[in-house]
Amino acid sequence: MPSTETTRSGLLYGLIAYLSWGVVPLYFIQLKDVPADEILAHRIAWSVGLVLIITTLLGTWPEVLRVFASRRLVLTMLLSAVLLAGNWLMYIYATVNGLVTEASLGYYLMPLVNAVLATIFLKENLRSAHYPALALVAIGVAIPFLAKGDITWLAVALPITFGFYGLVRKRVAVDSMTGLSVEALLLLLPSVGFLIWKGVEGTGHFGPDMTLNGWLAFSGVVTVVPLLTFTLSIRRLPLLANSLIQFLSPTMQFLLAVYWLGEHMSAERWAAIGCVWAAVAVFVGDALMQARAKRRAAQELECAEAEAR
Repeated sequence: MPSTETTRSGLLYGLIAYLSWGVVPLYFIQLKDVPADEILAHRIAWSVGLVLIITTLLGTWPEVLRVFASRRLVLTMLLSAVLLAGNWLMYIYATVNGLVTEASLGYYLMPLVNAVLATIFLKENLRSAHYPALALVAIGVAIPFLAKGDITWLAVALPITFGFYGLVRKRVAVDSMTGLSVEALLLLLPSVGFLIWKGVEGTGHFGPDMTLNGWLAFSGVVTVVPLLTFTLSIRRLPLLANSLIQFLSPTMQFLLAVYWLGEHMSAERWAAIGCVWAAVAVFVGDALMQARAKRRAAQELECAEAEAR
């Protein structure tokens, strides 16, 4: 059982990660005139420098080299890198195109998407409470389509790509920081090549505007800091606590989108997010009851062992 100090530090790291992700739309809105694919390339390129510094400080270069020495591991990490890059690209697209509410809706679905993927690919069983939660999610996704033929594809694609990314990473024997280093290095050459091509073509945005250059360079910090603190959090914080605070970032993103960025919320979208919030409440309520039952069972076992002695 983790100590109180470990739990506190895990909570602090988790709050830094989810608060950072929660306010990240305010960063990407500074780059609204830059195409999403160019922002992604900068995000990868500037992340590599930070990742390499952290890898050096942690002394994990032997692990990075071990991964690159294995063809199977490199191909697996390439798949995870492509899934992560695709997820980043869609989120950037959502932010610069005024679709943050749809993106936040998608990230509310992450626990349920993970439950479904674990059932299909890891042969884990869905709990009984998951079925009504999934039904509410299906209704929420269907409402905008039935009302106006509006498919909330981002709300579906974002959690699915990140869910598959997590699934791939879960099944490969590479720790989080080493994996991030390998993914960044695998994506570096195509990203730099794309940025050079944009520069030669004259359509790149990295140039005389030093303020914009600074915002683009800052994408490395925006990317690496939340991922690193998230990694530190999940190693220290109980799973249930992490599952609860993860809803902080989509909630902040949703509130920023509606009340700060001025995104329009139609009646059918309010109905959709209401269904998703209800699904989240069912999921969290079931998780709390499950944790309480496990704690009670552990206490009963301790009492039984004490009586036996």
